[in-house]
Amino acid sequence: MIRLVLRGVADRARPLVLSVLTVALGAGLAVAALSLQGSADRVAAEGAGVPWRLSEPPIVVVAAPEDAGLTATPSGEPARLPPATVEALAGVPGVAETEVEAPFPAYVVTDERTLGHQTQRSWGHSWALAEAEPLTLAQGLPPGAQGEVALDAVTAADAGVAPGDRTRVLTPEGTATVLVTGIVDRDTADGRDRGVFFTPGEAAARGGAPVLAAVWPGEGTDPSRLAEAIRQELPQVSVLTGAERSEALAPGRTGRELASGMGRFLGTVSGLVLAVAAVMVAGLLTTTVRNRVREFALLRLAGAAPGLVRRLVLGEALVLGAVAAVLSWAAGALLAVLLARFFEAMGVLPPGFEPEVGLPALAAGTVLALAVPLLASWAPARAAGRTAPVEAMRAAQVASAPLSRVRVALGGAVLGGAVVLFVVAWAASGSRGAVVAALAASMVLVLAAALLAPVLVRGVLRLAGPLTSRGSVPFLVHREAYADTRRVAGVMTPLMVTTAVACLLLFQGPTTSEARMHSYGQRLAADLVVSGPVGVGLPESAAETAAGVPGVSAAGGFRQTVTAGTGAALTTYLVDPGTVADLYRIDAEEGAWEAFDADGVALDAGTAGQEGWRVGDTVTLSGPDGQPIRARVAVLYEAGLDFPEVLLPRQVLAPRMLDAMESAVYVTLDPGADPAAVARLLEGAIDAGPGILVTDRPGHLADVAAQGEGDDWITYLMVAMVAGFAGIGAVNTLVVSVAARAGNFSLLRLVGASRGQVAGMVAAEALAVSSAAVALGTAAALAGLAASGYAFTSDTVVLSVAPGRYALLASAVLALGLAANLAPVAAALRARPLHVVSATG
Repeated sequence: MIRLVLRGVADRARPLVLSVLTVALGAGLAVAALSLQGSADRVAAEGAGVPWRLSEPPIVVVAAPEDAGLTATPSGEPARLPPATVEALAGVPGVAETEVEAPFPAYVVTDERTLGHQTQRSWGHSWALAEAEPLTLAQGLPPGAQGEVALDAVTAADAGVAPGDRTRVLTPEGTATVLVTGIVDRDTADGRDRGVFFTPGEAAARGGAPVLAAVWPGEGTDPSRLAEAIRQELPQVSVLTGAERSEALAPGRTGRELASGMGRFLGTVSGLVLAVAAVMVAGLLTTTVRNRVREFALLRLAGAAPGLVRRLVLGEALVLGAVAAVLSWAAGALLAVLLARFFEAMGVLPPGFEPEVGLPALAAGTVLALAVPLLASWAPARAAGRTAPVEAMRAAQVASAPLSRVRVALGGAVLGGAVVLFVVAWAASGSRGAVVAALAASMVLVLAAALLAPVLVRGVLRLAGPLTSRGSVPFLVHREAYADTRRVAGVMTPLMVTTAVACLLLFQGPTTSEARMHSYGQRLAADLVVSGPVGVGLPESAAETAAGVPGVSAAGGFRQTVTAGTGAALTTYLVDPGTVADLYRIDAEEGAWEAFDADGVALDAGTAGQEGWRVGDTVTLSGPDGQPIRARVAVLYEAGLDFPEVLLPRQVLAPRMLDAMESAVYVTLDPGADPAAVARLLEGAIDAGPGILVTDRPGHLADVAAQGEGDDWITYLMVAMVAGFAGIGAVNTLVVSVAARAGNFSLLRLVGASRGQVAGMVAAEALAVSSAAVALGTAAALAGLAASGYAFTSDTVVLSVAPGRYALLASAVLALGLAANLAPVAAALRARPLHVVSATG
């Protein structure tokens, strides 16, 4: 048995090498994507930042949140220490000194820009924190009075300031001119945020309640015993000693946000790679096994038992999978390193990210490499062993056998499933489940087309029959295709999958963005929008300042965060309750916006229904710091998928957040007010540095749409990885399929066909099959995208397809089909027909 398997492998070296490489590449991509996803998730779980070591004080005390579920998420916040707790801490016997820390946003502002952005925050700290680290002064002195600061070396260099110079600093209170007294030798290139150090008194006044307290024991007091005493006296806090002190403070969420987003992206890539690899490898191996019908027939005529033939096919599949699995380990590790370097060059890796190829990723690649060849070979192996010897020989010589009823029934069932998903997407439009159902429907539709491809091909060929009498090439194409519709369907399927996957990857983002902009534009009632530097925001007083500008009817800001009920995290906006009805076009399903006040909360109607909350109920939410928020439900609303599930009054949660600066301020104008004049007044009134921008509603929508297009390279990367692999799989399948027809080409040559006629026949067939694959793949993908656009908006069909990109995609697939068909044909036509016929006969 082993000898037969190895001999069969040696006799079909070329197709088996293609199969091994296809399986290994698919499994290697899965290993790489899963490895990077695991690395990103690990970094996100560990905080994805460079924490403060706090090595000087032996004890650090932090608040213990009531519910720690949200605190570890990218949007989590540290809990605050109540003033009474800080006072009680200072009174514990053995405590000689305590210093508190409460970071707050603080950005140095030059004449041209604000030093800090979305991927590198800048925080204000107490100088006591610098002493607790401890940090070294490279120049000057520490701040000694209000209005004095020390800067990290990078910020000072970027601002062009030295000790004794004055500069401006943007904080939640606005901008203020400060005196630079010192430069701290603290590098920000290793993932640390920028730092502006104030006196302890000024930092405490600006930062609010502290997030930690550093404790120094008195002379002769054992730190470990003091730590235990604090735990006994203050059971509501967490007492950190030793290496645990570095867990107390890592205010920047940038690393966690990057790691979390990277994990989601790589998770999507992993799922697509696994699905596409399974389809492509299955198609390639099915084509390979079907080309061996004559070999199996000869084995049966020679006396081979059915079980021997089945074991032969499955044994070869197992050998192929084992070799591919080993290759996938090396390919996956190499791809993981290369992708990590690429992400690093693009600046999207969080601090502390190191690619690790772990056992789970290797196991997934191994399972894929072993399972897919075995599963793909199972049905052909059963058929090869079950068919009688004479019948098997006849099947190898005549037209393809009738299409399996099981396949037709399964294809019909899958098509019905796609229809059901489309109906669900339409009926549940406006929900996240509807969007998922619409996108899933497109992939299910592709699967149905793959299963029913022989039926579709046969139907098209019957309709095209009258057109084949116009020349020898059309006639040959039609007869060759009609003689083996399974072969045609087999080469059409990988091209169809490639087209569908590429269309989904290329146009899902633009379609979702356009749908989001449609919903956002329908909902936004503001005439002007005031925004600050991206990732920085506006002072907390910006909305109040804007409301006092002549010509302004109403002004209100928002800040995004998260809360939680009894289930998953809920996107939350902090708003001014009195301005919501003026700034947004949101209908209240229950309750009234007039009842939304400082004690209330407004909830998405669907979220409230899942939680069992109604208007008038007093509910408890968990804040991002793990502390409870109790509020009365004032309004239930429906506002679209991109709008938050919760609206909270700013004063309820903002004091508990490290960064509560306004993300933007919406402004409505008095009737007859001049928008341009009011915009100029707003720019002068709101002191937020040079990054302030005031735009009208159309300009704001255009800016938001443009920001969403900044990550197109991620889409192209996904296309290159997933659709690129699908293309490679399609080429291998086509090469194997065409190479198996060398005998047919030689027979055509022997009966008088020229090389040009044979090549023309193959080219015409390849063009027709590729065009059909492009059409079917495009139809399936665009149907899902259009359904997802409608599911997102719930009131209109949105579909964004760039003609240039689509033309390039379609041309690439057509060229792929032609090249993969003509290359092996050219090699076959160079051989002598009699030699080929004798070798294959």
